[in-house]
Amino acid sequence: WRVDSWAGCQLSMESTFFVFSNLRLLCAYILGYDCAVIMRKKIIVGLDFDGVVAYNPARLARLPISIIKRHILGINKVSFFVPKTSLQRSLWALAHESSVFPARGAALLRSLTRDHIIEAHLVTSRFTFLEPNLLRFLKRWDLLDCFRSITLNHNEEQAHTYKERIIRMKKFDYYVEDNWDIVSHLERTHLKTEVHWIYNMFDSSRDYGNKYPYLEKSLERIVGL
Repeated sequence: WRVDSWAGCQLSMESTFFVFSNLRLLCAYILGYDCAVIMRKKIIVGLDFDGVVAYNPARLARLPISIIKRHILGINKVSFFVPKTSLQRSLWALAHESSVFPARGAALLRSLTRDHIIEAHLVTSRFTFLEPNLLRFLKRWDLLDCFRSITLNHNEEQAHTYKERIIRMKKFDYYVEDNWDIVSHLERTHLKTEVHWIYNMFDSSRDYGNKYPYLEKSLERIVGL
């Protein structure tokens, strides 16, 4: 009796799901939506800002700075500067003004989010005092509506551990990052999230499977274009 009843219950549940799914498709068709898009599982993607969503020429200086830290100053531990004084914050804000244009791939990002193929979340190491600058950029280039959420480093955490925490919390399918120190840290933590690295001309020789020259190539790989 129990087996027959459970089988009947399963059949009833499957039938209900079948009817609901097809009703959803019918409604989508009547309203003019693409049924293939409705049935497709949305891909959850986390994106860094500077060097990924925004083109930042200043990132070319990262490799020389890394070499100086490791081979001249003897600093091997991954660490990131946190500005504390008013002067430091002013200079830090000025340095981040170098992100002035959208990266190659911004148009594809708009298209993929508008068509509900991906769900994009912005995760930036920028501190709270840089939020007005960030929002101004996103509005100017019509990118604000691309993101389901925007997360800044409000607690002034170290960038690599901060991003690891956010990625674990939000459970992204993919995360796209341009800083090699952060990428290598994330790889060592064995995240379930697939991490894509946006390299630059100076560190392109590094051996890494999911590396791409700019955002567009990463997004194409994510959605299978």
